[in-house]
Amino acid sequence: MYAMQASDGTRQKKAVLSSFFPRAEQYRNITGVPAKTVHETRDSSFFFTYSERHLQCIWFDKSLRPEKLIASSGEEVFVENPGRWNLEAGPDFLDAIIVIGPDRRKMRGDIEIHIHPSDWKTHQHYGNKAYSKIIAHISFFPGHIPEETLPAGTIQLSLGNALKANPGFSFENIDISAYPYSAPGGQTPPCAEILAGWNNDQITKLLESAGEERLRTKSFRMGTAIRERGEDQILYEEIMTALGYKHNSIAFRQLAQIIPLKVLRDESSGNILKGYCLLAGVSGLLPPKVSQKWDTETRSFIRQLWDNWWKNQANWETRRMPTDAWHLAGIRPQNSPLRRMAAAASLFTTDDSLSSKFARISTADFDCWHKNVQNLFKLPESISYWKQRLSFSGTVQKSNIALLGTERIIAIELNVLLPFLASREIPIKRLMNNLPPEQGNNLIRTAAHALLGRDHNPALYRSGLRQQGLIQIFHDFCLNNRSSCSDCLLVESIRSFSS
Repeated sequence: MYAMQASDGTRQKKAVLSSFFPRAEQYRNITGVPAKTVHETRDSSFFFTYSERHLQCIWFDKSLRPEKLIASSGEEVFVENPGRWNLEAGPDFLDAIIVIGPDRRKMRGDIEIHIHPSDWKTHQHYGNKAYSKIIAHISFFPGHIPEETLPAGTIQLSLGNALKANPGFSFENIDISAYPYSAPGGQTPPCAEILAGWNNDQITKLLESAGEERLRTKSFRMGTAIRERGEDQILYEEIMTALGYKHNSIAFRQLAQIIPLKVLRDESSGNILKGYCLLAGVSGLLPPKVSQKWDTETRSFIRQLWDNWWKNQANWETRRMPTDAWHLAGIRPQNSPLRRMAAAASLFTTDDSLSSKFARISTADFDCWHKNVQNLFKLPESISYWKQRLSFSGTVQKSNIALLGTERIIAIELNVLLPFLASREIPIKRLMNNLPPEQGNNLIRTAAHALLGRDHNPALYRSGLRQQGLIQIFHDFCLNNRSSCSDCLLVESIRSFSS
């Protein structure tokens, strides 16, 4: 999933995608941020479409970090303490503790993380006193650099193979904005002070160009995955992830990987209820028994689900997800995973390819495209029980409740469908410029306050594209520089651009 051979076709695909996002280059010119499409090896035989920050999150978070780590020397490595996340210049983590080999020798010191082993030299860390306490050099790709270029005793290990061996792992599940669990300070950042002197057109240009850069990167990542696993499976995984919203996105992606699209279609034979039973059963959320507190319709529905699930239960027992994989407390009833699975069954059990349906919709007019997409997600053929229900224990509602609301569909359009269409080389300019904003996104609000100040005008980012731009800038500059904004490269970039 994370590496593949590059080819002339890949380079051509990158060129086509770049032509779809002409303003992305403006963003890179304004800020000096290089294109984040690909990190290549010296011989350009492999590429990696994520960032060092993703690898830092994996090292820092025990739930993401592989349990078994093997140094290039062949010794097993145990992480007792990943260290303190360093937000200033120098190594990525300070004061880490690792245990190595069968004699369990303990090492204390700093950690440096790169995509390629050779980045140690490329980033000019060799001979830099700030890196003299490094005890481990971590990379994604395997490889070995000369020991004399590293501090004495430094171990070298790669994460790539261990991550690829875990079928439940996905880089897409990592919310890099959540690390290292800190928030911007209360003072007005210097970039916000500079942007306060810009007119609305200048700010719009910056946000929209950054938004195009974000969508361009997503399109390339999706295109890479499509070439490996097929467009139907990738669209299925991405929409399933979006159905999980922020609390259950990881669990829904895992469910889509446990039950690939072809398996879901084959086992359901086009029957929505059978597909729903398989999803609910494998998720581990199917109630183990019928409660007498439920009304007659609910008890009958649960028995119907079990009549279908028990036939397949033995085949899926070892792959069934634990209940604690799901976040159930405090979520809105409309976002209940069991309701979202009903939507998934309606979308994906039919023989007609969903990717083909979307590709057939003309992108020449936004209003027409948006209406047709909304109609596809209205799911006229769905499980009747959920049409007026929010939960098994709730009362029947007086009117129908959509399995997918307008706001969720807009989020899918922006985060899934636009990158998907671009990866298929379908023009999306009119869609990109007209998509409405997402609602209730805390990261967007955080980014807006950090970049535009507390008293900014929200109208500046009342479009889906500009919101994407806020997120892109925040990821590029704010996440690693929250404690020392005066050293942020964005400040000098926008000051020069403004002058």
